[in-house]
Amino acid sequence: LVEKNPQTGNLGSLIKVFLSRAKELKISAECQNHLFIWQAHNALFIICCLLKVFISRMSEEELQLHFTY
Repeated sequence: LVEKNPQTGNLGSLIKVFLSRAKELKISAECQNHLFIWQAHNALFIICCLLKVFISRMSEEELQLHFTY
């Protein structure tokens, strides 16, 4: 992922999808849609783990390459 992400943009896409779907979380919680809540939780966990690895191993310039494509 670290090597190919600047070309594929997978991390940026995951973040965009999470942010667009995060607006629906409140409605899902009110409707007791636990599947959607778990999907959002898992996506946020993956984003958090990946960012932690990226930040610890890359310079600021390298990190910017993963979000600008």
